[in-house]
Amino acid sequence: MLSALALAVASPVLAHRGHHTLSVVEIAADGTVTVIHTLSAHDSEPELVELAPDAQPSVDDPDALKALEGHLRDAFTINGQRLDFFAYEAWGDDLQFTFKGKLDRVPKSVTVAYGLFPNSRKTGVGLVNVRINGVTKSLTFAKGDAPKTVGF
Repeated sequence: MLSALALAVASPVLAHRGHHTLSVVEIAADGTVTVIHTLSAHDSEPELVELAPDAQPSVDDPDALKALEGHLRDAFTINGQRLDFFAYEAWGDDLQFTFKGKLDRVPKSVTVAYGLFPNSRKTGVGLVNVRINGVTKSLTFAKGDAPKTVGF
C-alpha cells in the first residue's frame, strides 16, 4: 500500500522531467505574433552554465536571465523571423518569457525553428502550440530537430 502511494505521488514529478518548454504561438488577424515560452527554472538553470558562463547559473542573476532571454530570441523563429523580447514573469519554479513580432499577413503555413538549448545533456521535448483564428496545431521538438511546418 505504501509503495503504491509513493508511486502515485512520484509519477507526476517523473512525468514532468524531460519536458523542457511549452511555447504558445498566437498569430492575430493583423499578423501580430505573440510567443509565450513557459520553462521550469530547475530545467533552465543548468543550461545557464553555458549560456552565461560568467554569471551565476540562476534565474535570479540578472546577467544569466539576460543571456537566457537572448538565447530564446535567437533560437526560436517563426517563418524565419526572430521576435522581440516583450515581458518576463516568474512564479515558483515557472518562468514565462513573452516575445512579439509582426508578419505581413496571416500565413497559410507556419514554420517553427526550435533551437532551444542545443548543448543540453537532457533529452527534453519542446511542445509548440501554434494558434491562428481559433485553430491550434501542435508540434513537438527534440534536440537537433530541423524546423517544422504546419498548415492552416
